[in-house]
Amino acid sequence: MLLFITRKYPPSVGGMQKLSYQLTTEISRREKARIISWGQSQRWLPFFLLLAFAQAAWMLTRGAITLIHISDSLLAPLGVLLRLLGRVPVVANAHGLDVIYPHPLYQLVIPWCLRRLDCVICNSQYTRGECLKRGISGDRCVVIPLGINVEEYKPVLSPEMRQRFGLNLNGRHILLTVGRLVPRKGIAPFVSQVLPLLRQRRDDWVYLVVGDGPERTAIEAAAAAHELGDKVRLLGQVSEEELKAAYALADLFVMPNVPVAGDAEGFGMVTLEARAAGLPVVAADLEGIRESIENEEDGLLVPPGDYTAYVQAIDRLLGKEPSPAEAQRRRERVAARYAWPRIAARYLEVFRQVQTEYRTQRSWEVADSD
Repeated sequence: MLLFITRKYPPSVGGMQKLSYQLTTEISRREKARIISWGQSQRWLPFFLLLAFAQAAWMLTRGAITLIHISDSLLAPLGVLLRLLGRVPVVANAHGLDVIYPHPLYQLVIPWCLRRLDCVICNSQYTRGECLKRGISGDRCVVIPLGINVEEYKPVLSPEMRQRFGLNLNGRHILLTVGRLVPRKGIAPFVSQVLPLLRQRRDDWVYLVVGDGPERTAIEAAAAAHELGDKVRLLGQVSEEELKAAYALADLFVMPNVPVAGDAEGFGMVTLEARAAGLPVVAADLEGIRESIENEEDGLLVPPGDYTAYVQAIDRLLGKEPSPAEAQRRRERVAARYAWPRIAARYLEVFRQVQTEYRTQRSWEVADSD
C-alpha cells in the first residue's frame, strides 16, 4: 500500500493543493493508498508534522506500507525519519521554490535530506537543475510535469456567470492573468510599463487579474497612476467555477513573471489551464515557465522585462482572427501530454522502479551481513 503525506490539500486552495488532490485521487483509482493530509493554514504546520509522523509510524508498524510519497521538499526531513523507521522507500516531489528557498538553515537541512531519499520527482527540467546544483544525484531526479483534467476547462460561459463578474466587456478583448499576487508574478510592472504602451497601440481590451496577495496594493497603485482604472480589474480570489468562467471569457492569457532572487516559478500550471481552455499565451521566457509552452500556436515567450516585446506579442495575437481549430489543437496537445491518467501512470512507473531498486538494495545488505 502507498502512503501519501501532503501539507497542502483542499479545502485550502493553490497549485500544490490541486496537484496533491489530483495525484492522490488518480493513484488511488489504480493502487491501494492512504493519505495523510493538511488542508488548513500553514501556521499550524508543526502540529501537522507531529501528527503525520505519529500516524505514519503507526501504519508502518502494521507492515502494510510499501512506499511513502511526500508532497514537497519541505517535508524531506519527515521522509528521512520515516524511511529509517519503516525501512521503506520514500519519494518526494520538488516544485521549485521549495528547493531554492534562500534561508541558510533551510539550504543546509533540506538538500541534505533530499539526498537521502530514494527519488525526487521534479515538475520541470529547471527544478531538476536546481536539485542537481544541491548535490542530489541525477539518477534519483526524474521529471514528471504537472497534470490537468482538460475537460474541466471546456470553454463554455453561461450568461449567469458572465453577469456575476459585473463587467461590460462588449467589443473588447479580454487579457487574463491568474495567480497569487506576489512580486515574481510581475503584474505591477506589467500594468505600469506594458499596458500604457499597449493602450497607445490599441484600446480595445480589458485586463482581468484573478487572485490575491501582498502585491494587490502595488497593482492598484500602478493602475491608478497610469489612469487605467477602466482597463484593469482585480477580481480577487474566486471559486473554481468562476475561475473556469474567467478562462472561458478571455481571449489571451498573460504570465508576465520577472526574476526575483530566492523565488521562482517551477513550471506554470496556469499556462496549462489556459491552453486547456483553448487560449493562446504570452509568458515570460523564464525558469520553468518556458517548458509549459510547446510552440507558437500555444503562445509566445517574451524576455522578462522587455516591455516592448510584450506589447508586440499581445498585439500580434489579438490581431489574429480567432480560430476554433487552433483552440482545439491547443486543448488536444495539453490532453496528449498532461492529462492526469497519463501523468498518474508515469508516477506509478517511478514508484514501481523505486520499490524494485529498494528491495534489491535491502537484499544485498542482508546478504552482506550474513
